[in-house]
Amino acid sequence: MKKLNLFYILFIVSLVSVLTYIGCSKEQENLVNAPELGIHPSGWADTASTDFHGKYIYDNNAWNLQQCQSCHGSDYAGGNTGSNCNTCHTASGGPQNCRLCHGGNSGHAYPPKALNGETRVSYAGVGVHVNHMDSTKYSAKVECNECHTLISSFSDPNHIDINTPGVADINFGTLAKTITTFDGGAFVPDPVYNKENASCSNSYCHGYFKNGNLSATPVWNDPNTVKCGSCHGNPVTGNPNPISNGNFFNPHYSNFTINTCYQCHSLVINSSGVITDPEMHVNGVVNFNSNNP
Repeated sequence: MKKLNLFYILFIVSLVSVLTYIGCSKEQENLVNAPELGIHPSGWADTASTDFHGKYIYDNNAWNLQQCQSCHGSDYAGGNTGSNCNTCHTASGGPQNCRLCHGGNSGHAYPPKALNGETRVSYAGVGVHVNHMDSTKYSAKVECNECHTLISSFSDPNHIDINTPGVADINFGTLAKTITTFDGGAFVPDPVYNKENASCSNSYCHGYFKNGNLSATPVWNDPNTVKCGSCHGNPVTGNPNPISNGNFFNPHYSNFTINTCYQCHSLVINSSGVITDPEMHVNGVVNFNSNNP
């Protein structure tokens, strides 16, 4: 009887062992391997490599950096990778620093350089930013919001347009839309930017005002399309003496040149034809000398 009991005990133990083994085997067969951690190509941090991450971002319009943050953390300090982006991106904001992607040549956030590193004025992504933003030769500095919607942060919806990533949207501000009035009417500009030929038209800044060159269409990436006579006067010779519909009108006469303007507008320009007070030029009004009407 004892032997029989021992037999049953051994049998049950053996059966349990076999079933356990089979169960574990099936469980192992159904296991899914953990995915391999994603790593960047060897040239990811090498600016000279075809795998450089800056090139990848530009070529793939991957300007939204949320994918980077998903691994490296919202502050790019390493996240679950242990790799700190801020080791190389040491400027404020790290990879989100404005001057990293555009601008930076003179410590500013507007081109040059463009998103792809271009610095040539003939490239539409560069154009005449410097002429508008840095120069006060002809007028006060033009602010960013006169052509672009201001943004509050890197993640601002107006910053990176998912429909046209890498392309700046043009939204004209108050200067380009300045209304000039006269007895009997007003000129109401409706500025338009043509992306196909990078030209600007119907803007107050470039001639849409009384006695201005209403059809003036300066080209953004060709500075030669704008002369002193482009907005008012003769765009071919550059003489700024106003001429309306091909005719000079009182008090402007055909013998006037850029060296004559000061006689009535000495608050703005001198006898050498140099703008002396940029704040009084392209400001929405005509500034006369105190003894002139």
